[in-house]
Amino acid sequence: MAYIEEISPANLDAFDELIPKVFKEQSLNERGYRFYGISESDEAVGCVIFVERADTVEILYIYVLPYLRGTGIIDQMLMLLFLQLRDTGFSKVKFNYLLSETPEIAAISRRFEFEESPLDMAYFRFEAEVIKKCVVSTYEPKGIVRVRYLPPEKKDKLFKLIEKNLQFYDFDFNDREDILPYSMAYLEGEQPRGALIVQTPKTAVMPLADDIKRYPEPGAMDLTLFFVGTSTMKAPLYLLSGLCRTIQKEIDDSTILTGYFPEGHVTRLIEGALGVKGYHEVCATLELDTL
Repeated sequence: MAYIEEISPANLDAFDELIPKVFKEQSLNERGYRFYGISESDEAVGCVIFVERADTVEILYIYVLPYLRGTGIIDQMLMLLFLQLRDTGFSKVKFNYLLSETPEIAAISRRFEFEESPLDMAYFRFEAEVIKKCVVSTYEPKGIVRVRYLPPEKKDKLFKLIEKNLQFYDFDFNDREDILPYSMAYLEGEQPRGALIVQTPKTAVMPLADDIKRYPEPGAMDLTLFFVGTSTMKAPLYLLSGLCRTIQKEIDDSTILTGYFPEGHVTRLIEGALGVKGYHEVCATLELDTL
């Protein structure tokens, strides 16, 4: 018989290996994290992780061992959890997902009749020749310089800004040299105000289930835009133009480029400039009083 229970120090050992490390670490720095374990015949077989935000529960992670997928156990356990949350005063459950990356979450959303709405945030995947031939290839890349050519003091300042403000992307700059060959910096008033970080296949993050905010593809060059204190709306296009000129003779046209951009205006600029539609993230919401 399957059942779901909150994970506590008393039963943590049974579920510990099923909980991604990233959520354990985040729960130490942010309030509201709750961990629930799923058991079948007294065996730990899965977990559900969410964070409480006022009267809303945001689900961050759902997992069950492969041999139980398709058996209906997830739906049964989620219904029990949702009813418990409703009875303890919560009014909504929500989660964000990309259909291209997590079709199983989309299927859960449909089965429970979540209300879905697309967000500005989007995941892009395209071949290098797209950026070489797009409209921004004709732009003058104003204020753009390769990060590798920045003076040491400006390079250090740029990385400090990135490390301070890009916690969302869970970057690790232990070896900064790895991202320098193609990354571009945007300067305003001679000061770094933005960057297009280009992670090569050697350094790109693998698409793990516990990495909920980035969707790079193995073997692809992964792009991330970063801005601080600039009002220049075309800065992303200048960065793309700089990258275009840089890689025209350095990488093959068929090389895959990927990127996940949370800034709405950046998403629209990139879609317009490249002519490539991003895979927009979906926000799914369930009103618990409808159960």
